[in-house]
Amino acid sequence: MRKICAKDYMLLTILFLIPRLSAFPQDSGGAVRLPAGNEGPYSIVERSDWSRYDNGKYIGHVYREVRASIIPQNMGGAVYQYRGNFFVMEETLRDMRQSARAVDTVIPVSFRVEGDKELVIDDDRGFPEFRNFPAFPPEAVEPGAKWVARGKRAVDPLSEGNPVVVPLVAEYEYRGVEEYRNIPVHRIFAKYALQHEAQDFQVRGSHTVDILLRVSDGIPLMMRDTLDETYSWPKGSAQGGNAGSTVRFRGFTLTFGNGLVPLDRAAVITTAAARTRSLPPDSGIAMSSVPEGVKLTVTDIRFQPDSDEMLPAERPRLDILARVLQETPDRTFLVEGHTAAIGRPAGEMELSVQRAKRMVDELTSRGIPAERFIYKGWGGTKPIGDNASDEGRRLNRRVEITILE
Repeated sequence: MRKICAKDYMLLTILFLIPRLSAFPQDSGGAVRLPAGNEGPYSIVERSDWSRYDNGKYIGHVYREVRASIIPQNMGGAVYQYRGNFFVMEETLRDMRQSARAVDTVIPVSFRVEGDKELVIDDDRGFPEFRNFPAFPPEAVEPGAKWVARGKRAVDPLSEGNPVVVPLVAEYEYRGVEEYRNIPVHRIFAKYALQHEAQDFQVRGSHTVDILLRVSDGIPLMMRDTLDETYSWPKGSAQGGNAGSTVRFRGFTLTFGNGLVPLDRAAVITTAAARTRSLPPDSGIAMSSVPEGVKLTVTDIRFQPDSDEMLPAERPRLDILARVLQETPDRTFLVEGHTAAIGRPAGEMELSVQRAKRMVDELTSRGIPAERFIYKGWGGTKPIGDNASDEGRRLNRRVEITILE
């Protein structure tokens, strides 16, 4: 019977569990072998609900959401390169779960597993957050079985883009099979303490984690991490305005994972092209396959000057866009607003966010659920034309809709 090797741990614990396709092997006497990873694409949704305390004073609640789709590519032999984007939505309110969400940060990731070596992350910006957590033993286990494994976690408490990778030692217990939403699942309990002390930064915290794996195929359904962490920056540290302060978070983070059925990009592009043939040549919608999925680029969107109000002439394009998206079920749509750069960066950024949100509102009014959308504005920071010319500025005033893989 196949055993789990170090490579399986890497594959299994890239942020959360990489799904596997085959059922669990089972020994006589009811013992089971917990799942090894495979090389399939997978998605992550992470929702955090924390109370925040600054220097011991309660500040309020923090609601954060992170989404990602991770796609593997075989680089030859046992080497797989994983690529994707983490979309971070800070301060997400609980009553916005059925709404479109504004993206604060987009973090591209690229990492690989080489043989039995540790996870190798290119340009590590703190994602995936967990490395080698959770980890499962190679032998078959019965309810009550316990084990210990080392892992790592990247922490960036103030979202400053300077993550610190902290080692951890987790204790695990297999608690058997039960039902979760009428689905048989394996329940695994874990706990670990986070402790890191450096000259400029310290963290102490405790975590208890419930992990649910679907019995039929090992796909992870949910992980609940209940935490209490305190971050501190000693006086005289090099952390500038943070020196001498503490930040504490108490609450929980829910992580949902699932396998992905690859997007049929050719079919989406063919369908979109057929829909757009009725549009005039100068008001079409460009389509392209990109690493994230399929991108629909709508150039020279006609708004009222310095406004997010679309002109009535845009209705035909909006109707066609809505039909294309309605024919692509079970996907998230990323809407990105862009402006020409004419020397007002702050205003351009704000306007691009407003216009991206207006595009979402127009599409949801045509029957697409709002929760399928996330959106972000880029101002004039991503030009595709020369802002010194009328034609270049026309190209730069655009909205891009990506059907995410």
